[in-house]
Amino acid sequence: MRQTPNINSYAFKLLSIRDRSEGELMAKLKEKGYSPDLIAETIGQLKSSGFIDDRKTAESITRYCKDGKLLGENGTKYYLKKRGIPGDIIAELSYSPDEQMERAKILIAKKERSLKKLPVKVKISRLYGQLQRKGYVYDIIQKAIREYEHLSGVPETEKADMI
Repeated sequence: MRQTPNINSYAFKLLSIRDRSEGELMAKLKEKGYSPDLIAETIGQLKSSGFIDDRKTAESITRYCKDGKLLGENGTKYYLKKRGIPGDIIAELSYSPDEQMERAKILIAKKERSLKKLPVKVKISRLYGQLQRKGYVYDIIQKAIREYEHLSGVPETEKADMI
């Protein structure tokens, strides 16, 4: 069994690299081979002293997902879950439809530059796929693609056939 100073210094090292959720930190400490009792005690101390705050970490990750990764609501929720944020905190976070639409348009503008030479139907298909992989919901994808088609002057015969 390892001594307490080692687990504390390792936990602080992990937290100094980036914010971690309680679940993430617990998994890392288990992976390192510390006993469950020692892990629980250490995490309790870190929580009570404010070094671990899942809600604050979730807010930070959400900003990163929205601004940095341009993820949709579903993509953000999946990313939070993957980072060990509890489901009740994830359920509290949401995007407004306007906010999602704005991010979808930004993502389309970024992606569209690399698709300039492709036929319109291929472009639209790839943009649709990109939005879907980033976790946007169908309604937002449909609106964003329709707006892109309208602004780009896509002829009716070339428009996407979405249900």
